[in-house]
Amino acid sequence: MFKIKEIDTFIVQVPLKVPLKMSGVYIEHCDNMVVKVTADNGKIGWGEAPYAPFFNGETSIGMRAAVNFMKQRLIGVEVIDTDEIKNILAVTIYGNSGAKSAIDMALYDLYGKTLDKPLYEILGGSKREKVPMIWLIAGGEDEFKLLRERIDLGFVSYKLKIGASDVMKDIDRAYQAQKILDHDYKLSADANQGFNREDALTFASKTGDIGLDFYEQPVNGNDVESMVECNETSYAPLGVDEGIHNIHDIKIHHEKKAAEGGSLKMIKFGGVSQLFEAANLMHSLGMHINLAGKAANTSIGSAAIAHFTRSLPSLEWDASLSSQYLADDIVCNAVQVEDGYIMTPEDGPGLGINIDEEKFKKYTVSH
Repeated sequence: MFKIKEIDTFIVQVPLKVPLKMSGVYIEHCDNMVVKVTADNGKIGWGEAPYAPFFNGETSIGMRAAVNFMKQRLIGVEVIDTDEIKNILAVTIYGNSGAKSAIDMALYDLYGKTLDKPLYEILGGSKREKVPMIWLIAGGEDEFKLLRERIDLGFVSYKLKIGASDVMKDIDRAYQAQKILDHDYKLSADANQGFNREDALTFASKTGDIGLDFYEQPVNGNDVESMVECNETSYAPLGVDEGIHNIHDIKIHHEKKAAEGGSLKMIKFGGVSQLFEAANLMHSLGMHINLAGKAANTSIGSAAIAHFTRSLPSLEWDASLSSQYLADDIVCNAVQVEDGYIMTPEDGPGLGINIDEEKFKKYTVSH
């Protein structure tokens, strides 16, 4: 199909419109590693992975170093079909799921461009036309003002970020959010591992009449036993995020009844085929699926998420599209959200996005 001719890596930092406050993290700009893969047919594929040491232990600088090591084994390799991509990357380095996911994304983009097909067709076709984007209610003095603005813009799905402050304050914030939403919209809560066991159980037991869609990762991802207890206590179904990185993790959470669903991210699973394998397993087990990009992707990573929303077997817990929080973007045709629903880029095959060279240069940092 094509041979890998060249691989280039970059680090891009784009400011956010409003800083995001999450458990243990205060984000003012994205810090992402971008991969550009050039094929022998002259076509270019793009991939991206965000700084996410709390998810996979990888930083943007570390991922760039990993890709620069991996490319020694990738230059000149022929990609016949998408089934080979996972195996091609597996032997280049141990671990480094974020770095691998960026190259994987770029190779899928290249494959779609080579066949002149959008990514969602490469992934098995469209199962739905559109999916709601989850808007994050992420702290700060203006969080409820921003919530009301999103309601006016037609958003229908929201997630309250908790675990960064006192649990009783978070419970009060959850009540305030639902008072504004008045049960007319979806509302979930995500602690990003920020609670200890006691606080996690407190939130679970005192939010029964709020009507949360799901309650995500209240405790450390390794603390499956506390997840089990929270799931037994919580009025809302429990979701797992930082606690799943592979098929085994999903099976453990299901077998122990530690979660009713989970959040899928490419940087955790290492590639497109692995993410879809996880989604198919969760679907077969009757677990709810949420799809997410780490804060904050540019429209490179968000384009991949948009295509995934069309192709996953099920997606009851909607999708997070973090490029919407950026003050600017590095593509000419940023991924759009209309009336609260994610729109798939259709300006070309593959990911369907076109890099804005001027902005790409502007936001690329030397280190």
